[in-house]
Amino acid sequence: MTFTGTGFVTDTSKISIVIDGVNCPVSGATTTSIICKTGKRPGLPATSLVMTIAGQGQVSTGGLVYQYVNLWSADTTWGGEFAPMEMETVHIPKGLNLLVDVDRTPKLNAVLVEGSLLFMPDTNPDT
Repeated sequence: MTFTGTGFVTDTSKISIVIDGVNCPVSGATTTSIICKTGKRPGLPATSLVMTIAGQGQVSTGGLVYQYVNLWSADTTWGGEFAPMEMETVHIPKGLNLLVDVDRTPKLNAVLVEGSLLFMPDTNPDT
């Protein structure tokens, strides 16, 4: 993951990034970018992003957030099973960010959203 901005330090040992409680080890930095590799998200913690530079404090993210998301199209989202089928009920628990990355879903009985349900932007609105 690459973060861009201004006023960063180049000494990677001074930079700490934690996403959803998971350390994101910094592998490179310039005065305008920081690169880190995200780890696996354990469970469904609240979405958070904390960037700190030793001696300077917390980095402002300007309201931007990073979200771990599960894809509707991924079998792992559904516990290794198939995606929901016609007239089933879907529960999106707190902490789960579900990205609907398919053109169509089946007609569902109910969708209970306690986490977040995200939709891909329509790249061709005329179809």
